[in-house]
Amino acid sequence: MDDIGPRGANLQQGEIVTLAAAAARTAGANGTAVDLRGERKRLVVVCAITASATDAGDTADIYVDCSMDGTTYYNAIHFTQHNGNAAAITEFAVLDPSAPAATVTDVTADAASGAVRPSPFGRYYRARWAIVDSGDANSSCTFSVIAYAE
Repeated sequence: MDDIGPRGANLQQGEIVTLAAAAARTAGANGTAVDLRGERKRLVVVCAITASATDAGDTADIYVDCSMDGTTYYNAIHFTQHNGNAAAITEFAVLDPSAPAATVTDVTADAASGAVRPSPFGRYYRARWAIVDSGDANSSCTFSVIAYAE
């Protein structure tokens, strides 16, 4: 018999969750938090940047944060910073607390560009992004962030 969670997902199988739907964005924001209700033990997160038709000086930083209470978030993933004139790219990162770090991790600041803190885990997850314009007010980055939760 299947064990169905409150989101309608079979808990004996993984599920895809959307942290940021594919869209063109021109400013920073927090994505809508997804409540996994503690039912999952690992996330494989994919960030697909499909277009950035702007200037080399424009940048897009895309993050994934986790939270235990839905209020205080800690940065777990910082995908590689993307320049405004860079080619499309897809990156993935894995959050898996089964192999925790041997030392404490300072989460008062975001991880460096291209870094993953694989051990932070929580009930809630969200994508977050910062898009910086080089001065001519035409920055735009089209991307999505999805996760396979198992």
